[in-house]
Amino acid sequence: MSGKVMTALRNASRRLRWLGGRGWSAQDFSARYAKASGDVWGYRASPDHLARAEWIVAALPQGRFRHVLEVGCAQGFLTERLAPLADRLVACDFSPKAVAQAQRHLAGAPQVECCVADIRGGFPGDDFDLALFSDVLYYLSKRETDGVLAEAANRIAPGGHILIANEWRAEAQGLTAPDYAFTRLDGDRAWRRVTQTRRPFGAGEFVLGLYRRNVAG
Repeated sequence: MSGKVMTALRNASRRLRWLGGRGWSAQDFSARYAKASGDVWGYRASPDHLARAEWIVAALPQGRFRHVLEVGCAQGFLTERLAPLADRLVACDFSPKAVAQAQRHLAGAPQVECCVADIRGGFPGDDFDLALFSDVLYYLSKRETDGVLAEAANRIAPGGHILIANEWRAEAQGLTAPDYAFTRLDGDRAWRRVTQTRRPFGAGEFVLGLYRRNVAG
């Protein structure tokens, strides 16, 4: 079966899942991670993405963290920048190939645990004082996003933070806009918005929202 046919079948399957309230799966990324192990997203060679990583780190609410969760770590591009700031960092992705590649990049950081996990099935741990979702939630359906945010309120320690960062274009199809998650958090008494910023990025924008888990929430 040709590559074009396989791609068409994967796209059709993804659209059907989306219509059924289910977001993207690890299989949707398998072909990309199978192509190369170095920089399949082009982050390390991109001045724009290097700058974006700096924006994310600059938005962190403090200089050091006890227990961090990074969801959707991919090959560990942001993980490498978070590692020096954490006593313990759990970096997860639902793609086994991505996690294997991240482990190689983070081999010299013993405080980092790279693991395969689909956040929709539960968080890989609890009592986090920071959870970072970078270019993750828009791959989830609205129903799945609701479940993940509800779980975050149980898994992030009171006084801890959730940081959501996403590239976005208004014309994007088959993705959930970042504003959906922000609206849900704004309406949840468990959370207090700390900051929300937007800036031009490529053909769209880069949006970032930081929320604090209320102590009594």
